[in-house]
Amino acid sequence: ELFRMNSQKYSLNSFINYSFIETMYSNSDTRGIEGKKVEFVPKDNLKYGLKFGYKNLILNMQYSYVSEQFTDSSNAIEGNLSGVIGLIPAYELVDLSGVFKLNKFKLEFGVNNFLNEAYFTRRATGYPGPGIIPSSGRNFYLGTQFKF
Repeated sequence: ELFRMNSQKYSLNSFINYSFIETMYSNSDTRGIEGKKVEFVPKDNLKYGLKFGYKNLILNMQYSYVSEQFTDSSNAIEGNLSGVIGLIPAYELVDLSGVFKLNKFKLEFGVNNFLNEAYFTRRATGYPGPGIIPSSGRNFYLGTQFKF
């Protein structure tokens, strides 16, 4: 948690989570693998969040960044015709959400992939592939709750 502020009417919280992982094959019986990066391990993975509250309203923002990663031990940048191997590019996302409470009523709302980023995190070898599995675009949600 980076900081926290609380009062009768306002609250403000923040967090950050970062990982740095540098991996490579140091020994392998397979030719051409030694010194290559381990597949599906991004070097940088960052999550940052901010939560603001005012009376009965809470708003959240989360930012995510994941650096590029390889899908095979040869570290092929360009994929082949099957689309199964190749680089997974870096991507970043922003998600927004909120909650409003009033007595026994609660309203939850949000926008995932607020910036409508086009990205993918996996390559499929079977159904529905082979090829990349694209992310969902911007999407909205709304939920209500009433407690008796």
